[in-house]
Amino acid sequence: MKFFSLKSVLVGILMTNFLSFSSIYDYKRESSRKINEISDSKKRENRLSALFKAIRQHNNNFVKFSLLTKENIDRRKEAIEQNTPGNGKYGVAINVFEIFGIDGTLIDVNARDEKGYTPIIVAIESQNNEILEYLIKNGANLREKHPLFKRSVLNVACYYENEKAVEMLLSANPKLINEQSGIDGWTALQDATLKANIDIIKVLLKNGANPQLKDYNGGTAMDMATDFGKGQIVKLFRDNVKANRKY
Repeated sequence: MKFFSLKSVLVGILMTNFLSFSSIYDYKRESSRKINEISDSKKRENRLSALFKAIRQHNNNFVKFSLLTKENIDRRKEAIEQNTPGNGKYGVAINVFEIFGIDGTLIDVNARDEKGYTPIIVAIESQNNEILEYLIKNGANLREKHPLFKRSVLNVACYYENEKAVEMLLSANPKLINEQSGIDGWTALQDATLKANIDIIKVLLKNGANPQLKDYNGGTAMDMATDFGKGQIVKLFRDNVKANRKY
């Protein structure tokens, strides 16, 4: 009986040690996984930060090289093939990613940073219309919202008085013209009226903007122009309403 009791005790000790070891192993594995996730997240934010800085500074070669597009994938593949030992211009191995100062990970055209910014919003804000055109061509989300204003890309283009961006966005998707902000119902025409930008207002009206469309507070672009004493804009709106009136 004593023998079996001793054996049971030994088995119990071994099982306890095994379970303790398993728990420690699981804890270390989980901790390692979380550390890797934090590290990957930090790397991703660093990549986006570098990309957005390049967009704002109009360093467009860097931007195009960094984005996940078919053209970019083909370009990188060609660069790697041309610079492997015995091939290409140099006949030596060259790390093209180190040359460009990045880690080689391509960035999605709709990637969002921790603050909610995406490449298309940054491009519009910084008047980088070359990159805006490139983003539109490669599938950027034209329904994107500004992370602070909660307004559409067309509203953002009007607010930052980027006339070329307004034209490009409407050419890509004419249905954006009278879309309203989810937060207050403002249209792009109201943002253009706020800035009193006659040229952009004319572009919007030409593309079907409605100066009498009410926001969530019952106001219109016509009301805003009247309240602000913008006589030239009021006349544009009245002429537009008259021209589009159905008798």
